[in-house]
Formats: sequence, C-alpha cells, structure tokens
Amino acid sequence: MKKLHVFTTLLFTFLALNISFAQDDTSDEARKKSGVYVRANLGYGFATTGEVQGAIRDESSAIGVYGTNEPGLYTGIGIGYMFNDYFGLDLGISYTLGKAKVQDVYYEELPAGFQFGGTDFTLLNAFIFQERTFTGKQIRLIPSLVVRGGSGKVVPYARFGLMIPIAGKTYTDVKADITSTEISLPFPIPGVPDLSGVSLAGDVTAQAETEGQFSLGWNASLGLDVKINDLISVFGELDMVSLTIKSKKTTITEYTGNYYLANSPISLEDLLSTVGLLGINIDLADFGLYSDISEMPLSEKEINYVDELNSSTNNPQYNSNFDENAALDDLALRQSYSSIGLNIGIRFNF
Repeated sequence: MKKLHVFTTLLFTFLALNISFAQDDTSDEARKKSGVYVRANLGYGFATTGEVQGAIRDESSAIGVYGTNEPGLYTGIGIGYMFNDYFGLDLGISYTLGKAKVQDVYYEELPAGFQFGGTDFTLLNAFIFQERTFTGKQIRLIPSLVVRGGSGKVVPYARFGLMIPIAGKTYTDVKADITSTEISLPFPIPGVPDLSGVSLAGDVTAQAETEGQFSLGWNASLGLDVKINDLISVFGELDMVSLTIKSKKTTITEYTGNYYLANSPISLEDLLSTVGLLGINIDLADFGLYSDISEMPLSEKEINYVDELNSSTNNPQYNSNFDENAALDDLALRQSYSSIGLNIGIRFNF
C-alpha cells in the first residue's frame, strides 16, 4: 500500500504541473506535434527501506540487515513516439551495474569427529566465521506511457509503466575464516609430536550465482526536459522502481579452501598421513572442509527453490532418501530490488 501511495502521489503531482504548463501552450499547431525520439541516460539508484536481507551474527548476538539489493550505477536507452505534445509511448532498456552489499555474516560451529574402537571421538571443534556480499546485475525492459506538459523551452514530464527483468543474476561472494579449539588425539601416536596448543586454521573463498524467476515490477519517473534546439534536449529526472524477484536456482561456480595447522611443529598433511597409518582415516571433506569445488557433492553446489518442502523433495530434513548427488531443494526466497534514483540524459527528437 505504501508503494502504491507513492506512485499515486507522483502521478497526481505531475498532472497538476501539466495543467499549469499546458495553459501557456494551447495553439492548434502545438497540440498536433508528434514524432519519434531516442534517449540515453545515466543514473544512480539508492535502496528504499525494505525487508530483512540477512543478519550480522557472532557468538553472542545477531543484528538484522535491512534494505534492498541496490542497483547502484545504471545506464539506459529508449525509443519513443509522441502522439502529440502531451501523450506518447516509450520503450526503454536499462542495465544495472550493481552495488556490492554485505548482507549476511554468521558464526557457525562445525564439529569434526570420528569413531575409534567403537567410541565417538571429537578430533576438533571447528568454527566458521563467514561473510557474504551480494551484487545484482540485470538487463531490464521498461514499456511506459509518457505524459508531457507541452512543447515549451522547459517541459515537465512523467513516465510510468512496467519494469521487466529479462536477464541477470545475483552474484554472491563468500569469504570465510576457520579456526578450531586445540586438536586432541585419543592416545599418543608414534611419529606425532605433542600437539598441545595446536589448532586447525584456514580460509575459504567462493562465488555463487542466483537466477530469478520471471517477475514484473513498476517504474515511474518524474522529470524536466530542457530544449537545446529542435533536435536536442537534455533532461533530469527522479526515478522510482518497485520490483521483487523470486529466486529460481543458486549455483556455486567457484570454491577454494586452504587449511593448515596453527602453532604446529608438523604440517596438516603429515598429521593426516601419520594418523592414517594407524587405520584412522580422516578426510576433511567429510566435515564440509573442501579444498576445491570438485570435492563438493552436487547437493552443496546447486539449490533449486520450491514453494513447499516434503518427502518428495530433495532435502534431508524432509526426505529420508535424500540424495547428496542431486541438487538440494529449498524454500524459494523473494529479494527486493526496489530503489529511488536520479537520472540525467540526452534526448534526440525527430
């Protein structure tokens, strides 16, 4: 309702301006002017107040991150046809370059243990501190109705119509640091020195891409057009976008993990090799500590978004026959791409 109120206010504000300006331009010749124009613009969008996007978490607290996926810098071109000095149609296309925004930071425990002699034994407790940064890039089609205030030197105008994303993805960059408590062994192992004070450490970098489902939004612009000559005019405008996109699929495209022993007299590779000689085979990948994307099962590389999770979806919480070699099913998310921006541009009239 709040967004609808903003659109209504923009429209009626313009109509009031239109009536005022039109009183100075009432000749029959002016009313009959029509023609094709092309335009180009450069703008910058700011996030509107919005939904919860994520949270900043640590061991003892969590703070919500609010807002929208800001378009940041964007460019656009358009072609239009004016039926007369007051009404026309416009078809624009816009490319948003996207502004990186930290939306999610969390702290997670990842216990790593194994069985020895029939007894569960915890080798270490690993903790992951992870930061996710989101950047959205889109190509948008914008069919609009144009209302102008006449044909004077300075003319107010408004465009309002649909916002249709036709291509684009949201890119997620992940950075994670891994630490652990002291490594402990079930008994002294020949060839392994004292590991008191030794802990596992490491870092992970990854990138994921999220595709959205077909979505429709709204666009409204209110501006002033300044005539330079019969061919060229320049304009400045306030632009508003109301757009929400439902997620379709997420794919991890890059993943690199580096792990090592901190404050240790031996390397991690030597420790795992020596322990392995005793029949205690430890693979860090079994604990979700992957070295590269090839080690990851498909369920950790791809997510398909659905509206309902049940026993027939591939999700371990709801399906006892979960297949880790198939894409994970998870509930669909809705991300806001609404914004308010400022545009400047040039228009060629034919």
